[in-house]
Amino acid sequence: MKKGVDLYDILCPIEPPAHLRESGLMRGAFARRRLARIQLALLSFVSFLCTTALIETLRYAAGEFYTSGFYDYASIVFYDRAFFLSSWQTVLYSLLESLPSIAVLLVIAVALALGWSLRNAILSGKTAFMSLHGTTV
Repeated sequence: MKKGVDLYDILCPIEPPAHLRESGLMRGAFARRRLARIQLALLSFVSFLCTTALIETLRYAAGEFYTSGFYDYASIVFYDRAFFLSSWQTVLYSLLESLPSIAVLLVIAVALALGWSLRNAILSGKTAFMSLHGTTV
């Protein structure tokens, strides 16, 4: 019985033009750099917004620390050591209860978002301004 002709057997001996591979790689690199530049612009804007939000949340957290009494309890730790050592559990519980947890969580969340956006902006910047051979454009 005769074996059938496969598509691979037909296309295997055909050689693509020599410049086709290099042209495809160059187009791919151009598309990656273009996408990286767009990402860099967007992530730079997000980093700016996160920096502004971090400043505002720090201002909010500082106000909450003073209004919640956390600052007063924390000053006991540093100024009245004898009282702190005699009733350290009570002072620590008071510190924990007066801690403005929402403000602290907001600061942490915004700081993490800022770190993420800066990290990804730096990575996009490296990709956006590097050519195929590793030299800057």
